[in-house]
Amino acid sequence: MGVGLFDRTWIRYGFTIGVVAVAFLLRLVLTKWVGPDLPTFVTFYPAVMLVAIVFGLWAGLLATAMVAGISAYWVLPPEGFAIELLPDLVGLCVFFGMGVLISIVAEFYRRARQQAHERSLELARANEALRDLSTRLLSAHEEERKKIAGEIHDTLGSYLGAIKFKVESAHLEIGKTASGPTEYLNTILPLIQECIEECRRIQMDLRPSILDDLGLLAGLSWFCRTFQTTYSNIQIEREIEVEEGDVPTPLKIVVFRVTQEAMNNIAKHSKADLVRLRLRKVDGAIELILEDNGQGFNLEKVLNSESTGRGLGLSSMRERIEFSGGSFAIESAEGKGTIIHASWPC
Repeated sequence: MGVGLFDRTWIRYGFTIGVVAVAFLLRLVLTKWVGPDLPTFVTFYPAVMLVAIVFGLWAGLLATAMVAGISAYWVLPPEGFAIELLPDLVGLCVFFGMGVLISIVAEFYRRARQQAHERSLELARANEALRDLSTRLLSAHEEERKKIAGEIHDTLGSYLGAIKFKVESAHLEIGKTASGPTEYLNTILPLIQECIEECRRIQMDLRPSILDDLGLLAGLSWFCRTFQTTYSNIQIEREIEVEEGDVPTPLKIVVFRVTQEAMNNIAKHSKADLVRLRLRKVDGAIELILEDNGQGFNLEKVLNSESTGRGLGLSSMRERIEFSGGSFAIESAEGKGTIIHASWPC
C-alpha cells in the first residue's frame, strides 16, 4: 500500500485498540436501546473485519483477542472470566475462530489488492514508456521523411534540372543545323519535366516544405488546393478559427498528417462530394473536425477489420492523435456520412 500513516506499527495497533473500544461502547449503547436480547458479538464482527482489512492479519488477530477478553470479562455473564453457561462458552469459541478466519481472509484480500495496485502502477508506467517511445518513433519518422524530402530536392531535383537545362541547350544548338534530332529531343523534354514534377510531388508528400517555411495554416491551404485539383468532384469548406501561434509547433505536423490521412480516406471510400474542415480553439483545446456527406460505414465492423485501407487509416490517425496527447472520436453510420473529431489540450 506504499509508505503512509498506517505503515507505522504503533499507529496501526493504536487504531486497532480504538476501533475495538468504539465497538464495545456502541454495543453498550445498543444494549440500552434493544435490551439484553441483543446478540453478543453484533458490533464486534464488523470491527474485526474492518481492522483486518485495513491494518492486516496481526491487527485483526489482536482485535479478535481483545474482543474475546472483553466479552469474557464484561459482556458474558457472570463477569470476571467465570463463564458458566455452555452456549456462552461455545459462542465465544466460535467468535474467536471466526475472528481468526476473518483476519486470514482479510489479509489475503489486502495482499491481493496491494498486488493489483502495484501491477496497475507498473502497467501505467509501461504504458507511459510505450507512449513516449511511440512519440519518439513518430518524431524520428517525420525527421527521416524530412531528410529524404530534402535529399530529393537537393540532389535528384538538382540533377534533373541540370539535365533539362542541358537538353534544352542542345535542342537549341541542334535546331540551328538539323531538324531530325530536334524532334527526338522534343519527346525527351516532356519526360524530363514530368520526372521533375513527380519528384516534387514525392518530396511534398514526404514533408511539405511549406509546412516548415510558412506554417500549418499555409500548409493546410496548399493541401486543400492540391486535393481539389486531384479530386475535382469533392468540394472543401474550410473554417479555420485559429492563429498560427495558437497551435504548438510539435502539434502542427500531427494536425497536418491527420487531415491528410482523413482526406485520403474520404477520397478513396466515402463517395462524398462535400467535406467540411474545421480547425478551432475551444476552452483551451485545439479541435480538428472533418465531416463528409458520403455513404458512411459500419464503424464497429471497420475498426475491427485489419484488411481494409480505411481500417488501417483510422488506426493510424488514432495512434498519431493519442500519442501526441490528444483524444480521438469518430461518428459514422451507413448512408449518413462520417465525422472525425480530434482534440488536443494546449
